[in-house]
Amino acid sequence: MVLDSRQREMLRLIWRENRLSRWELHERMGVNPNAIGSEAAQLLELGILREAAPESVGQGRPRVPLEIDTATRDVVGLALSPGQVDVARLTLRGQLLGTPASKPVANPSELLATAKRLLKTVVDDQTLAVGISSPGFLDPEEHAILFSSVTGAPQPFDVNALFDAADGRPILFENDMHALAVRWLLTHQAEQSQDVLLVYVGDGRLGAALLIDGRPNRGCMIGANELGHTRFFVETEKCFCGQVGCLERICSTPFVRSRSAQNGFAANAAGLFERIARYDGQDSALEEMAQFLACGLSNAINFTRPNRLVLVSELTRYPRFNDLLLRSIRAGVLFALVDRVRIDVWDQPGAVSAETAGWLALAGLYQDGWKTL
Repeated sequence: MVLDSRQREMLRLIWRENRLSRWELHERMGVNPNAIGSEAAQLLELGILREAAPESVGQGRPRVPLEIDTATRDVVGLALSPGQVDVARLTLRGQLLGTPASKPVANPSELLATAKRLLKTVVDDQTLAVGISSPGFLDPEEHAILFSSVTGAPQPFDVNALFDAADGRPILFENDMHALAVRWLLTHQAEQSQDVLLVYVGDGRLGAALLIDGRPNRGCMIGANELGHTRFFVETEKCFCGQVGCLERICSTPFVRSRSAQNGFAANAAGLFERIARYDGQDSALEEMAQFLACGLSNAINFTRPNRLVLVSELTRYPRFNDLLLRSIRAGVLFALVDRVRIDVWDQPGAVSAETAGWLALAGLYQDGWKTL
């Protein structure tokens, strides 16, 4: 099942407005009513659209609105993460169906077999498409992970077995940050004409994605913008990439603990986000971490000049620390950009998850530029 651009435009309009009649689609798209009727019939037959109750609009026959069908078909998301595989099923509106399943993976050599078994348990006749996400650099055409914390090895990692488990269904195989970016794009009904830099910050994990006209910035290979591997001249734990000073190693519990010790403070057993929750303006290690993070983000803004920076992190729940970070970011942004770049915060629990991976499959339905395989 591969949709053409006109069908995706129809679905995108209905997604935004919840329901539209064939005549309203004709008026908005400027397409011949017969062509609209033909496209709608195909989408109805596929179980992507359904007809809602007729609505009277003055004189003449009531119009029959079309809406996204949330009962007939679904999509599946599979997320590969260091030490874990997750799978989830979603409606075509993005609602979670049932409880996601998760399996630990003690050894990267077991990753593929575990993921394949898990995927086979949820893919069935209702499954319209599958989204597969992984951190790192990917080669969708060759069905391979090139470099990732998931595999723990520098050589390409073949994932053809996952494509076999999908049993011929369309697959979107993308970086996990691209999955998060399209989830934000669709849930916020953002304007595709705006360029968006989306940044996720976890404890020891930091990633970014750049959307240009609603499409992921791909470069020479599939991968998010590896902001987490921006390096600073500061001592950290060694990153999986083999270097020290990576920004995602700075934004971590071990870093703030070590900086506290170096600054002569007693050992603090609290984790990163626990310390952020308690922050009262008197934690020099957290403030140092915030300055490094703000430097990385402000430089990324200066370099890419997005319309929006979307910051996705649990740390945005805590006003005192969030205010410190946002002020520090703006202080590092070029003067000409300060009032032009909007900064949004999005507290999205389970941001990097199988549920989010499922939104990749939805991108193949509703967005141009998201390539299915």
